[in-house]
Amino acid sequence: MTQVRVLTVSDRCSAGTSTDTSGPYIAERLEAWRPGGVTVTRECVSDDVIKIQGALNRAVELAAADKSGKGHLFISSGGTGLSPHDVTVQAISPLLEKQATGIMSALVSICVQKTPFAMLSNPLVGTIGRCLVVCLPGSKKAVAENLDILFPVLGHILDLISDSKSSISSFHASMQQSGPHNTAPAKKMEHVCPHKSGVTAQKKVDNSRRGVAFRPRHSTWPMLPVDEALSLITRAATSHPLQTQTLSTLSPSPGELAPAHGHVTGSVVLAREDLPNYRASIKDGYAVLAGDGPGVYKVVAVSKMGHSSGLVLESGTVSRVTTGGMVPLGADAVVQVEDTELVSSTSDGEEDTIRILSSVSPGTDIRPVGSDIAQGDVLLPGGCRILAAELGLLASQGITNVDVRSKPRIAVISTGNELVTSGTDLSSGQVRDSNTPALLHLLREDGYNVTLSAHFPDSLNEVTDGLRRALDNADIILTTGGVSMGECDYLKEALPAAGGTVHFGRVHMKPGKPTTFATFPSGQLYFGLPGNPVSAMVTYKLFVLPALKVWEGRDSAPSVMKVELPETRNLDPRPEYIRAVYNNGEVRLTGGQCSSRLLSMRSANLLLKLPPRSDTCTSVDKGTLVDAMIIGPL
Repeated sequence: MTQVRVLTVSDRCSAGTSTDTSGPYIAERLEAWRPGGVTVTRECVSDDVIKIQGALNRAVELAAADKSGKGHLFISSGGTGLSPHDVTVQAISPLLEKQATGIMSALVSICVQKTPFAMLSNPLVGTIGRCLVVCLPGSKKAVAENLDILFPVLGHILDLISDSKSSISSFHASMQQSGPHNTAPAKKMEHVCPHKSGVTAQKKVDNSRRGVAFRPRHSTWPMLPVDEALSLITRAATSHPLQTQTLSTLSPSPGELAPAHGHVTGSVVLAREDLPNYRASIKDGYAVLAGDGPGVYKVVAVSKMGHSSGLVLESGTVSRVTTGGMVPLGADAVVQVEDTELVSSTSDGEEDTIRILSSVSPGTDIRPVGSDIAQGDVLLPGGCRILAAELGLLASQGITNVDVRSKPRIAVISTGNELVTSGTDLSSGQVRDSNTPALLHLLREDGYNVTLSAHFPDSLNEVTDGLRRALDNADIILTTGGVSMGECDYLKEALPAAGGTVHFGRVHMKPGKPTTFATFPSGQLYFGLPGNPVSAMVTYKLFVLPALKVWEGRDSAPSVMKVELPETRNLDPRPEYIRAVYNNGEVRLTGGQCSSRLLSMRSANLLLKLPPRSDTCTSVDKGTLVDAMIIGPL
């Protein structure tokens, strides 16, 4: 039984404001094409890359789980055009293992004979394992025309991708017996398939080999703008359900932070009691009855912090009080000590009588009960990061445990045979691993702990197995290196083998172009950061840190300020993030900006964003205001 998943991609249809006609039509045609031999399921999603890729991923998983060995079909309609919201091709093409350019060309060339507008439809056809992927335009008319072209060869295509040798042989035999009816015996028309075993008419290069001679010379991954890449990451991180745990607000020892420090509150925290819970003096002075006015008064009591005299103050007397001390009952104001003078004292040096020099009104310099925090007030809102001030607030209320959002488990993995640890003497061709310690401490500075640190050698099998192990121990996986165009860069190949869906493999930026992002069915996020140290640290700040914040339900927007460019800079074809130091109002660059030059990150607390070069703008002058992303203490 051939499994078919039909996907309609349409904002309006998914919202219920328009009727889907193409999806049901495709299902009807497929059931008629092979009666009783197909199982069709339909789905409708909006023009959203993550949702489109999710639908495809489910179809691929279904095909992979089928033990019959048959080829299966994923067919979508909609989102293949050129308008800004048409994202189907953009979503699907990076996931394909092979693209069927011949089929795509046939679809366009035949349809364009009926209408020139067919050249705008951009159909996409390819394979992922035993799943044939076909992306067609959204209109029912265009779908019908494309299906008419596909159906005569669709069965043969499914046989080919499932490697059904008996069906392929039967098809070849039938094709070789057929041909044009003519009477010229000298020449026989034969079907010669390029995939047919035994054809020797032309020697073909086996591109499936991993040898360096056959590696791709150009990346097949489109370069996404930074904003678009970040949007994909944010949506994927947002889909993770927030989980909570209870942590202590008390430090285990003077040298340790409280376990709750740096976490985000899982819910609103309410005040348990009033603060202050008694009437407190704002100043050092004397509690008085405001109506008594200036004059000489006997000092009948003393109220210090932490003590209560229990006195009810009567007219004609005063009580000395310290800042924060309890104002005795009967008193309704405090006169600061500066507005008094001593009249007489006792033999042991205590005050006996004083003179009040100024009038006060009721309530002067008294903090009422609950004036700072009233019982039931919101102490901390949900999603609030718990730092020093927040721990102080919790301590003031006697709150020793608080519900917080769980932080992600993080794996940091370096790749490459050339890497050795910092304490190792170098042999020829070796490099000490600087990315791992840099990322470990960047994460710690931002409030995150690493649960797994590892190293992958340059081996496809070991990289794939290592990713699978990391998935058992981490929610977010960071790797450095292995994502570019080198012959030992295996990660983009290993990710699908480990069950991942790659959402992008290049970003339009400098440094950091090879940055890769993938997700896994269980919700884990993967970031393939470039191997150059500066690129790894810059892309961590731009892409990884926002995802970590979103995972916890925090605001992920970076802090950005405007600064004057300290020197004239020639522009790169890509937007560039250059490292700079801000100190006492002055900005200076950190020297050479090569992505391998780790010195350019030393003391850097800003990333200055420069626009890409254009025909009308090839440089930015000194003094020009540019956006500066804050990446460290100013």
